[in-house]
Amino acid sequence: MAKQGMRRPDPKEPHGTEGDHRMSIPKNEVPPVPEIQGKAKTKKVKAKKH
Repeated sequence: MAKQGMRRPDPKEPHGTEGDHRMSIPKNEVPPVPEIQGKAKTKKVKAKKH
């Protein structure tokens, strides 16, 4: 009998060994946010709130 931590997986159940199965995640349609340029990128001061 197998130990609790060494449970044998069911061969009929998918368990991460099948490489041809892909996840169906929808593509992100929102464009990326532009990156901060220059000194503002390297300073430790937080941005001012309006």
